[in-house]
Order: sequence, then C-alpha cells, then structure tokens
Amino acid sequence: MDCFIIAPVKIICGALLLAAPIISLGIFVASVAADAPRSLALNVISAITAVCLSLAYIIFFNTNAIVKKASSTSQCEQSFENLYQTLKRLMRPSPVNIALMHSSAIVLLVTLGIRLDATENFGGYPANLDFGLKGYGDGENIAFTKSSSTVGHFVQGVLASLLSYPAVAGLIARVVGGNSRRDVVGSSCAFLFRTPRISLLLLCELASACMTIYPFYSLVKRFMRDSTDFARTSHMNNTTEWVLGYIIGVSLGWLVSVWLVRTFLREAGLSKNAEHESYDSKIRRVTSILSVSALDTVGNEQYGFGVASEYRETNLSKFYWAFAVISSILLVLLSITSFLTGIFIGFTWNYQEDDITQKVDVDLTIAFALLWVIVTFFMTWFASKKWPFNFDE
Repeated sequence: MDCFIIAPVKIICGALLLAAPIISLGIFVASVAADAPRSLALNVISAITAVCLSLAYIIFFNTNAIVKKASSTSQCEQSFENLYQTLKRLMRPSPVNIALMHSSAIVLLVTLGIRLDATENFGGYPANLDFGLKGYGDGENIAFTKSSSTVGHFVQGVLASLLSYPAVAGLIARVVGGNSRRDVVGSSCAFLFRTPRISLLLLCELASACMTIYPFYSLVKRFMRDSTDFARTSHMNNTTEWVLGYIIGVSLGWLVSVWLVRTFLREAGLSKNAEHESYDSKIRRVTSILSVSALDTVGNEQYGFGVASEYRETNLSKFYWAFAVISSILLVLLSITSFLTGIFIGFTWNYQEDDITQKVDVDLTIAFALLWVIVTFFMTWFASKKWPFNFDE
C-alpha cells in the first residue's frame, strides 16, 4: 500500500526539484522584462538561485551516473554505491530542520507570493516586490529598500538555511577548529578529513535556529500594532526579505552538499574509469575517516560529518540537550509563524478602513490553513525518508 503513495509523491517532488532552476530563471527573465518598476534584488537573487541549482543538478546527476556505472562493473569488496548512499545521508539536513524550518519557509514563500500577486486588492507591483500601500496611509510596503534592516533580514534568512546543512556546518567545524589527521596529510582535500570541533557543530546548529527568530518577532509586533489590517503591514515585505535570503541559503547549501559528496567519492578513487581497478583501500580510508563508531564495534558502523548528535562525545555533553531543546523551540515558533501569517492575512484580506462591514475571506483562510497542513505533513514524512530524493529507486 505504501508504494502506491510513495511513487506518485516522488514523481511530483522530483519534477518540482528539477523545475526549480527553470522557475528561478523564469522569474529572473519575467522581472527583467517587466514594464513596471523592477526589483534589482529580485533579479540578482533569482539569477544566483538559478545558477547554484543548475550547477548542483549537473554535479548530482553526473555523480549518480558515474557511481552507477562504477558499481555495476567494479570488483571491489567495498561498494561505491554504499559509500555514495552514506554520504548523501550524512549531507541531508536533520529531520527536525526539514520538518520545521524548511516546511515553514516553503509555506511562508507561497503565502507571501499569493499576497504579493493580489494587486487588485492591495495594489503594488510584484516585479518590484511592492505589496502596495501600508494600512492607515503609513507609506509604501516594498521589500529590499536601501536600509540596514533589509540587509539584516536577508542575512538572517541566508544563515538560517545555510547553517542547517551538515555539509556547511561540518566544513566550518573542520576548517576553523578541526585537528589534522596524519593519514591524509598528502591529500589535496586534507581539510575535509580533519576531526571536527564538536562545539562549533553545536554553535552552527544553534545559530541556524536563532536566525529564524525574526519572522516570529515581526508577526507578533505587527499583529499587536495593526491586527485589523495585518495584510497591509510591513510584515509582508520584511518577512519576504528573510524568505528570499532563505532561498539563497538553500541553493548554496545544496551546491556545497553535492560538491562535498563528489569530493569524497573522488578521494575514494571514483572516476569515469573507476571500473578498471580495485579501490578497496581508498574506500576504506574514507569510510574510516567518517566513522564515529567505537573501536570495538564490529558490523555496526556509524558515520558522521556535520550533525553534532552523530558524535559520541556530544551525547556525553551536559550542554547538548539544552542546545537541542532551545533549537527545537525556536523552530516550532517558526512553524507557528508560518501558520498564523496565512490565517491573519485571510482574516484581514478584505478589510477597508472606511468600511467596517467587510467580512473575513473564509475560503482563503481555509486555503492557507490547508497549505500549512499539507506542506508540514509531507515535509515531516520526507524527514523520515531519503533526502535529496533518490530518483534511481
């Protein structure tokens, strides 16, 4: 029964992932070609996203093809395919981040996109990230103005998503404070094989969660001040700045992840001609470097790279659970924010200052609520599966 659910979901999600760089390029072209005022920030962000995702896809599918070819012809006891699957598992964001942070950001992106496109109700120019006039005549509601707060919102979004990738956190923990290993001194990528500083892994995870605070703060602040006209508040443009930063972080994070997977496989001897020789010793060296199992453990190897909980010494730390609880609470607040943003927009969609008889848009409010339920459910389900999707299965 499960296969009848998994198969169509994987096809749909795979198509959406493949379409991501095309969509980004389309947004860039449409924004540049628009007659209305254009947002330079939107142009740059969509162009960077399209380039990063395109490069990531090229590396990802090329690596898939080479691994499949090498595994089918190689006589090695140690399989490139097994190493490849291990590396992909190590580089995916944690289940908590997928289920809470990434699902919430997707909901916010769709919700704010619908609000931005509602020019008949609110005015504005989508190509300029202009949400129309603010309520009570407080001025324009445009994202990415020339202000320090805009930069702050954007950078927080970038760091929130970027640091959620184990590939990025693992690199920081190795390059900044890792200890070198004597057995890989001669490698061109010896910095990847350093022993990570666990405290930096913890700090990266906590910093990622802390960077999600702003959307919740913005929601509370604007609701307290303008609850009757929430759909016209600056929560729209400020949170959009955070969400677009999130998109850049995801693009960069995935690019770094697939590059790291390819680099580790190259260190293990994978190439287009890998089937002509035995690379058992090289594969064993890479797996031994990634192993975090006890020395007396046999047949039950555990591996780690950029998630603090993968390392035994982390579980012995009295600070780990405090970090984990704080991070989880902050991510739950982001999930609540993504839900309430849609609900509050639906409640105030038809509000007019000079007409108190306007009613709540019930259909839109229900649609926003269903959006949150569907995205959160599927992302939570994906969190227990493989990430990114394995299209070969």
